[in-house]
Amino acid sequence: MTNKKCVYLSLLSILLAGVATFADEAAHDQDVPVAPIHAGAFAGFTNTFQLSNARLHIVVAPDIGRILHMGPNAATNLLNANPHLAGKLPPSDDETPWLNYGGDWLWPVAQSRWPDFQQGDWPPSRLLDGRPWAGRAWKCADGTQCCLITQDFGSPLHVTVSRLIKLPPDKDTFTIHQRMERTGTSGIPMTLWHITQVEGAERVVIPLDANSAFEKGYRPMMFGPPATNAVLETPEVVVYRTADGKESKLCSDSKMAWIAARRGAWVLLEQIRDPDTDGVFPDGGCTVEMYSNAGLGYSEIETLSLEKVLQVDESIENTLYVTLRKLDREDMEDDALSALLLEWTAPPVK
Repeated sequence: MTNKKCVYLSLLSILLAGVATFADEAAHDQDVPVAPIHAGAFAGFTNTFQLSNARLHIVVAPDIGRILHMGPNAATNLLNANPHLAGKLPPSDDETPWLNYGGDWLWPVAQSRWPDFQQGDWPPSRLLDGRPWAGRAWKCADGTQCCLITQDFGSPLHVTVSRLIKLPPDKDTFTIHQRMERTGTSGIPMTLWHITQVEGAERVVIPLDANSAFEKGYRPMMFGPPATNAVLETPEVVVYRTADGKESKLCSDSKMAWIAARRGAWVLLEQIRDPDTDGVFPDGGCTVEMYSNAGLGYSEIETLSLEKVLQVDESIENTLYVTLRKLDREDMEDDALSALLLEWTAPPVK
């Protein structure tokens, strides 16, 4: 056997062993890893993984536990990435205020539960955010590119969280498989609270449930009701116009569990397909939430899983489908945008 072939097989063995370490997280994935994706530099961070196909470019920064770039190419980023924190690693002390890096991330506890283990419900403590995650990336035999990041949230949460990002070849949709497992005894209810911070979103759209527990099918969570001209209400969706609102947070209990943001001609759609609904959702039953701050120039689109007090070794998991698609025109009317999103998110005909 040649030395070159020995080196290749050794590298492959190391990669496969590393992937096997996270067997629980990747058990649903039948793809075969064939080569590692090496870490590189992006926006001042040296330990990042870049996944790219003809339609999407994604950059994951494990050191801050975030996806920092999500766009059609390396030059266009729909995410809000704080330029003042470029390359800045989380501080080692617990006293530094929370750093809002932006991007896309996950918190394992609903905000209403934070006072159970920290002072108040804002800002997040260093336990929740501000510590590096472990990360690795690889390419599969079918061309799919994967990146897995993991975090062990210690006392009093006692959970291990993983996010497996998978970008298939030549698709405008990628997936994030999210999993949380309890590692020690805790009475704190947990949820997979996923947040994407979108820069300059002009519209945020959330679905409504015909059997909603909320009077209008959605409800304001804080900052009071949005201005009348900031929302377009239909029987099926609510469209939030960011330029007409100051600061708002709204939620829906729709079992469709999707949410979308539009910036110009680009639409970022996130959906938990076939979510587990046999239980209680956070914040009075919310499956999706949005936050928009016109002054800061960004909006957040959020999905939530069921909220449960997990027993040791019990887990929660879901798969988020993220689609980035360009519209025929960037000035599409709100009703046309709504109809298109309902078409994209309709359950497949069986």
